[in-house]
Amino acid sequence: MTAVERRLPFEGIQNFRDLGGYPTVDGGSVRWRQVFRADALHKLTEPDVEAFGRLGMRTVYDLRGDVERTEFPNPFELVHLSIVGRPEDAELPPPPPDMTAADGEAMLRDMYVGALVHSAAKFGQLLTGLADPERLPAVFHCHGGKDRTGITAALFLRALGVDDETVLDDYEATRHYRKTEHQQDSLAKMLAAGVTPEAAGGVLGAPRWAMAAALTSIETTYGGIEAYLTNVAGMSVGTLERLRELHVQHGTDS
Repeated sequence: MTAVERRLPFEGIQNFRDLGGYPTVDGGSVRWRQVFRADALHKLTEPDVEAFGRLGMRTVYDLRGDVERTEFPNPFELVHLSIVGRPEDAELPPPPPDMTAADGEAMLRDMYVGALVHSAAKFGQLLTGLADPERLPAVFHCHGGKDRTGITAALFLRALGVDDETVLDDYEATRHYRKTEHQQDSLAKMLAAGVTPEAAGGVLGAPRWAMAAALTSIETTYGGIEAYLTNVAGMSVGTLERLRELHVQHGTDS
């Protein structure tokens, strides 16, 4: 299936996608209609909410921070797991006045790699939830469905045995749906914070190399996805095995 075919069309959001269908390195494939990734669900229209209901969704994971959730409440009951790329009490210095697009992309890289450190326990909680059939189907989302959602999707797919290049293809697919006209709110927020237009463009993109750096870090810093999830993120070995059994289909297995 192509990225276009896996996207579910809604009126109010553009980046709601099924994570099923991807091949795994052991010859299986990820089951369809079990786990979804998405952008801001508060933008769903009334017909969208009705269509969402027909998916039979049992769990919604909101990866946004408290301020975002308060300003733009989720229309559904949710599990809140705020994904951050730095300590939550860290103070950010003002952005330099000469930031480039490359600097913006580097910010994404730092966020993805940093999330592996500062949000490890939350990733473990989320993937543990996805190992429970009573909580499926499930969707996780942030604002644009690219960064916090992207690193979460990468961990989920890698946990199931999807190869790095396919994971990166899934990450980059956001650029097909989230166009410039869909990101004006995010752009305005960054410009108001003093980020240059060039750097903001880098942040709003989906540079393959930035997510690839996080995947490399999983291998070089943590010793691989299994070691990361069981030693750092707090998943048990048995839960990781159940996650794979539940979400990977082999042959004619249904």
